[in-house]
Amino acid sequence: MYINSLKEKMKKGVPITGCMISAALPALVEISALAGFDFVFIDAEQGPLSEKDCEILVLAAEARGIVPLIRVPQNSPEVVLRYMDVGAMGIIMPGVKNREEAERVVRSVKYFPRGERGLTASRASDYGMGKPMSEYVVEANRETIVMAIIESREAIENIREILSVDDLDGVIMGAGDLSQDMGYPGQTGHPEVEAAFQKALDMGLGSGKAFGSVLRAGETPDKYLNRGVNILLTSAFSLLAHGAKGFVSKASASSRKI
Repeated sequence: MYINSLKEKMKKGVPITGCMISAALPALVEISALAGFDFVFIDAEQGPLSEKDCEILVLAAEARGIVPLIRVPQNSPEVVLRYMDVGAMGIIMPGVKNREEAERVVRSVKYFPRGERGLTASRASDYGMGKPMSEYVVEANRETIVMAIIESREAIENIREILSVDDLDGVIMGAGDLSQDMGYPGQTGHPEVEAAFQKALDMGLGSGKAFGSVLRAGETPDKYLNRGVNILLTSAFSLLAHGAKGFVSKASASSRKI
């Protein structure tokens, strides 16, 4: 366990950048760190990553000094425990719809007295070889991060209650899934989807908690920063695709001039 630099930035409301990684490629974590991202969003929900894959990616994050958060596939204590014990510094929970579900993930991440996370000599606790476990649990409760993804009409309706949950550090808007749930799949700019986004953002800013969003193709950070969003997410694959297409386009244009 170590001091979570991301936690302090979230409390201050300063701009934060995260890179989503959904492949078992430690080099992507290292490159994200070297590029200056604040954290890696390790995606174990949508993609082929296993718990062992996540452990390797967490090791790469620790080696390069970038905070590893993991999006898990299910909101259950048993699932959260296994990903936390490999050394994740926090959990990003998809599909949170109400206060009860937000409370559940907090309790799964935190130890007593705030939560119910099982305690053992895991990798996260230095295999029990470091400080006394009684000190470790206090530190872990202080440094770990809990975030919820808002991606349904029901979640928008309950956003105030979700944001009121203690030890929930922030929320991330899942505009793609939200557009589908609202009946406008893929239309993240649809007026009704945009109105739902704004409602959540207004509540988020009023709560003082961190608020994040994924930048879509063609979007710039200013679009979100100017509205108060402070966690800006992109994906490693998206960056690769954009860079690759740009390279090929420029190479093709140059070849026609020869």
